Amino acid sequence: MFRRAGVTAKSKKGCFLGLLLVVILGTSGCWEGRELNARAFVTAVAFDPPAEEGADPMEFLLSIQIPVPAKMGGDSGGQGGDGPPFVVYGTTAKTVSVGIRQLQRQLDRELFFGHTQLFLINAEVAATIGVDQLLDHFKRDFRVQRMTRIAIIDGEAREILNTQPPISQTPSAYIENLLSPQSGVAINYISDFGRYLVEQSDDGIEPVLPRLKPGKEATMTGGAAVLKNGKFVGWLSNFETRGLNIILNQMIGSNYEVDCPLHPGETIVVGTDAFRTRYRLREANGQTIFQIKVSGKFETIEFSDFHGPLAEIQDDLEQKVSVVIQRELEQTVRRAQELGADFLGVGRFLQAYKPKLWRQVKNNWEQEFFAFPIEVEVKMEWAMTIRRFGG
Repeated sequence: MFRRAGVTAKSKKGCFLGLLLVVILGTSGCWEGRELNARAFVTAVAFDPPAEEGADPMEFLLSIQIPVPAKMGGDSGGQGGDGPPFVVYGTTAKTVSVGIRQLQRQLDRELFFGHTQLFLINAEVAATIGVDQLLDHFKRDFRVQRMTRIAIIDGEAREILNTQPPISQTPSAYIENLLSPQSGVAINYISDFGRYLVEQSDDGIEPVLPRLKPGKEATMTGGAAVLKNGKFVGWLSNFETRGLNIILNQMIGSNYEVDCPLHPGETIVVGTDAFRTRYRLREANGQTIFQIKVSGKFETIEFSDFHGPLAEIQDDLEQKVSVVIQRELEQTVRRAQELGADFLGVGRFLQAYKPKLWRQVKNNWEQEFFAFPIEVEVKMEWAMTIRRFGG
């Protein structure tokens, strides 16, 4: 009896798996009840000022990039004819929903944003209309991935969509790689749609987004865009962005140039790594001070002369590297307070550890943050796994 029961259970399991396989195979050619060839997959969205003179300042040019599957293969971008393996459509509108509806009228397939990789927003539009308003439609669309990259464009965003990269891929894939951690560049700020939504909705911190600048032959990365109340208010330089990455514990490595303590006029290039940033609040003279304490390690990489640092100058070299990095971080802090935008997260830290103080200042935090005392302390250690002895 037990053996027969076992056979019956296995038979039922086999029937269920077979039925499940039939269902999967029967639906593999469609998405949400629609055939794949009935959809136009949008890979990138761009926002620019209207091309027409005298246009309403609240209008914007909405552009989308759609790949052409027939041209996606082959060494030169495809075997489906001449031209790039993508098309770009655009329209002027006051709201994203209306713009999408106008774009839809130009296409014989339904626009689908579930595979969108990029949101590119011109700085002027981001300052006038605001990033919040432009992305509100996509925030409410559950199909839009939270890993989608966002960048503020120092120039025309649509120009990036129309640029054919030097390798066989779409501009959206190329730019997505530039804005990803795999780029390995410390002066790039890495963020995405999900992180932006979290920071924008959180008290005590303002979002920062990557900066892109279109070029004749390539798109340049580096620097970041600061937002306040959902709108663009200013840029961070490359070095200020690197400082912000260190302050926010973004796990970066980078190179710095310092003067050699042993040989005046000689430049030493050091490679930094293993940064660790800690925050604390301390009281002094009845005032609360926000402290940023950074530790890390560095290795000597290159020298401008035949003489290299000796082991006995370890303390001096560690001090010089610490000072260079500390000055950079202090400049990042000054820039944040100049803009009145707390992208450092000082307010969020107060909310967590000094809730009573936060309740007193949060309604006027923009003015309070401008003068809030912030201290930076950096202590770097020379790893000395590779040393070069001079003569």
